[in-house]
Amino acid sequence: MRSTRLHAPMFPLALLGAVFLAPFARAGFTSGDLVLLTASSGAPGNTPAALLIKASPLAVSILSQDSGITGDGAFDAYRNRVAARRSPDAFGWRISLLDSDGSWTDLPFTGNRDVSALAPAGDGRIYFQRPGKFSYIDAAGVTRDVLNTSGSNIYVPPRAWSRMYFDLPTQSLFLGDSQGLSALITRIKLTPDGSRVAGPPADTVFVTASLSNPRVVGITQGPNGHLFIKLDDNSNNTAPRMLLMNPATLEVDVYANSGYFGVASEIAGCFSPALNAALAVDSLSDRLRIFTSGGSIEGAIVLAPLVSSPGGSGENATMFPITAADASCPGDINNDGQVDDSDFVLFLTGYNLLDCADPAMPAGCPSDFNHDGFVDDSDFIIFVVAYNALVCP
Repeated sequence: MRSTRLHAPMFPLALLGAVFLAPFARAGFTSGDLVLLTASSGAPGNTPAALLIKASPLAVSILSQDSGITGDGAFDAYRNRVAARRSPDAFGWRISLLDSDGSWTDLPFTGNRDVSALAPAGDGRIYFQRPGKFSYIDAAGVTRDVLNTSGSNIYVPPRAWSRMYFDLPTQSLFLGDSQGLSALITRIKLTPDGSRVAGPPADTVFVTASLSNPRVVGITQGPNGHLFIKLDDNSNNTAPRMLLMNPATLEVDVYANSGYFGVASEIAGCFSPALNAALAVDSLSDRLRIFTSGGSIEGAIVLAPLVSSPGGSGENATMFPITAADASCPGDINNDGQVDDSDFVLFLTGYNLLDCADPAMPAGCPSDFNHDGFVDDSDFIIFVVAYNALVCP
């Protein structure tokens, strides 16, 4: 059960902040599409590649072939670009932005070039993991370290992880990895401004007897406010390799099982809101497989070349959707390209009604930016960020 709204909007309109103009023009990513970053694609020469997966009809094309692609990245809604970790230049690892036309732009950050997993927050912050700490690049391009719950000391995490995802409704980093014979998800809550941790980490361990050495290869948005978690392992047994996690309670349910010869080559996967189904990358047969909720065994096989390195099962890859909220301009309710006082008036209409199921709610519940079925304080936080930016990116 979700908690109801406890109070009126947290910030009066006059205190919403100064205008900050987003520094990037809108890119051409389309809502419903997906992006796959793989360190060893099926493109000519097995060059690391970024691939675009069109949802309707399902088709795969090359966004970029670049030897620096490591298979680590996520979609950055604020910049409307794919943020990716790329292999070192003369100075070390890079955080680079990929546009829909295939062009790359390196994003400067200070300190050692020791970036690993990364997670955009959607408001200009891009969190990334470094040895012994987390850092983030903010909307102004300033690099900052995540601090302890109080004081000026840097937060030192208990371990490192291979995957990271930022969940806006809970203001948390979700991190995934393997832990012996189990898979591990860790939630680290952050303060509302994202500058420091808000409490101790919480671990959830997945123990599945049918899996051997499972590891988390994907954490993305799932259905109904849940997180979708994709597991990979070295077993060909039928097992729950696609899970759903409630980000507030950390409860875990099985989304789908998979099992077929070569299932150990499911190297990446995510939930597609456009298809209302999960996609898994089968690198053994170089195909995509689609699983609906409760599905099992082989799923629906999609002939889609260039997905991965054929016959391989060890390459690093990640896949993620471009959602409607990411591809649009959250807060621009009247679609005039700006988030201003007229949008605030429209937002208040939805906020005062609260429940998207209310017959008086405007069609489509346009103020429910996080798509949880309610217009509440979590949506107001998203609106504040957009209002401060004013001009849609």
